Amino acid sequence: MPWVGVESSKVDVKKLREIVEGYGLVVLGEKSIEVKTSRGWLRFLILEVAGFVEGVARALASELSVTALEAGPHLVLGEVSAKLWDEAVKVVFPDGEEELIPVYRYDGFLDLKLPTDNVRGVEATIVIKGETFTLPLKFEDLLRIREMGKHFLEKVEKAAAVYGTTRIIAPEALRALRERAAKEVKVEVDYETGFVLIYDGARISTRPILSYVIELVKRGDVDKAKEILEKAPEKVKEELAEGLREEASIHRSLGDEEFAKKLEEVAGAGAGGE
Repeated sequence: MPWVGVESSKVDVKKLREIVEGYGLVVLGEKSIEVKTSRGWLRFLILEVAGFVEGVARALASELSVTALEAGPHLVLGEVSAKLWDEAVKVVFPDGEEELIPVYRYDGFLDLKLPTDNVRGVEATIVIKGETFTLPLKFEDLLRIREMGKHFLEKVEKAAAVYGTTRIIAPEALRALRERAAKEVKVEVDYETGFVLIYDGARISTRPILSYVIELVKRGDVDKAKEILEKAPEKVKEELAEGLREEASIHRSLGDEEFAKKLEEVAGAGAGGE
C-alpha cells in the first residue's frame, strides 16, 4: 500500500489529509514511523493511500516547507520476478535534497516481509497458507501453523535458519516449545515385533501398529499415519494396507463413508494402494 507523509511535529493530520486528498489520493489509514536518514532519525506522520504517489513527497516538501516522504511500487529496488527485493522510501528535505532509503526486505520464497535497520514502527510478517502472521511468532501462532500441516512448520524453520531465530520466533514461544517437547509423549514403531512403544514420562505402553495407525486417522493425523506405512518394510507395509482396507470396509458398511475414505487414503501409502 503506498505511503505519503511528513515530519510528524510539523503538520497536523487533519491538514495533511486535506492536502493529500487534494492531490486526488484516497486516504485509507494513518500511522507513525521513524526513518533513519543522513540527518538522523526522523519521525513521520504517514498516510496509507490508494493512488499514484510518485512526486508527492517533493510537492509536500515544497508546499509545506517540511521534510516529506513517499513510498510505493515505483520505489521497488530489484526484480520482483527474482522473488527477493527491497522496497524503499523517498525522503525529500525542505532544501530540495532527497534520499532513497530501503525500509523493507521482501522474500518471495518464504513469503516474508522484514523491516530493515533503517525503520522503526513497522511490522515484520510471514504468510502461511494465505494467512498473515506478525513476526516474531507467538506460541499460539506456532500451534495454529502446526494445525495447517507439518510442512508449514518447516517453512518457519527455514525462515529462522535464514534470518535468525529471534526475528522469526518470539523468545517466550521458544521456551514454551521446549517445555512442551519435554512433556510430549514419545513414540517408537517396532516393525519387527509389530508393536508401537509409547513413552509417557516414566510410563511405557504398547499398541499393535495397525491399531495405532487407525487411532492416528481418527485423531486427524493422516500425515503421521501415512509416514508409518511409508517407512515400513515391504511385507509389513502390505499387511498394514490390507488391514486398513478391511477396517475401511467395516466403517463404510456402518455408514461412516468419510472415515472409510481416510483409511483408504492412508492404505494408499502401502502396497496395493493404487
